[in-house]
Amino acid sequence: MASYRTTVILKTDIVDSTPRLASQTQAEMGLQRKQHKQFISETAAEHHGLVFQEEGDAYLMEFPSVTDACLAALQMHQNLRFMQTGKGEQRRLAIRAVITVGDILHQGTDTIGMTMSLTARIEKITPADETYLSQAAWLALNQAEVQTSLVGEYDFKGFGEPEKVYKLNQKSGLRVLNDLCIVFADANGFSKLYESCSTDIVEKFLLEYEDLMGVICQKHNGTIRQVNGDMFFITFESADQALSGIKMLYQGWKSVRESYKVGIKIGVHKGSLHVFRSYVFGEDINITTRLTDLSRFFEADRDEIFVVFSGKVKDDINAEGDNIAFQELDSEKIVLDSYNAAVREYGAYRLILG
Repeated sequence: MASYRTTVILKTDIVDSTPRLASQTQAEMGLQRKQHKQFISETAAEHHGLVFQEEGDAYLMEFPSVTDACLAALQMHQNLRFMQTGKGEQRRLAIRAVITVGDILHQGTDTIGMTMSLTARIEKITPADETYLSQAAWLALNQAEVQTSLVGEYDFKGFGEPEKVYKLNQKSGLRVLNDLCIVFADANGFSKLYESCSTDIVEKFLLEYEDLMGVICQKHNGTIRQVNGDMFFITFESADQALSGIKMLYQGWKSVRESYKVGIKIGVHKGSLHVFRSYVFGEDINITTRLTDLSRFFEADRDEIFVVFSGKVKDDINAEGDNIAFQELDSEKIVLDSYNAAVREYGAYRLILG
């Protein structure tokens, strides 16, 4: 039976989804939609919300209070940006969000009412990475918990009076992530590849490289933090996950090495990193890159797979396995500077895979 009910609505929508979808395969579109729906649903549930309607890549959620809806929207923006650290502003996925409150007629899976119309009107003026609120939602909000500012007054079609629209003020501060396994991978010999080969071959190599890293992260709970040319920064929650990911990379790189005569240098360390928007930095990241750079002191071939763990990670590995060994590198061969001194402090161990 149809009935009116006062409802707090949060609607989210992916910005510029049409050109993004045009560049994706059917499988990629399906995966993105599934992952995004899970992300939206889980974040809403953390704040007592529930998805009640889908419109393509847009989701409408119901919350018990405006404050809960605002906190959910803020978390969605923050976590979505955080999950895509390193992708840059042009490549990352962004959403816009709208929060309204009012009487809605619920009839089966359909929802009807002026509140729904107002939500659609406000959505059209909401930019990427922002959450806009109707005046009624703003009045119902706990102002002590969430900060807002007035956007302006708008004459929306179908509404007799101007509507004041507000926005949530977001804090996009620096975040420090502690106790992570940091992996730095650098394709060795890439410069020679792009200088001597056609653009098609270079692009094919980079796509294979990116796909391999993506699969590794998906299977072993890794996160790509930054990509710079042929270099990847990836983090894992544990040393065992990092080791499993690198074993998979080791196996996958064999065919890459045969096809392109390009090796890879990998450093693995454990510590903290600082994240702000698409920036990733910190002393432990610098130490990880120095582990990768140790290949020059130990005469590694250009097309070799050279993997070095710091002692800080090696000591955390629970089970090395029958086909894994670590060879301690002679510290006397390492030319000292501030970060190589830190490498010596932790110890450097080359991973040997059988």
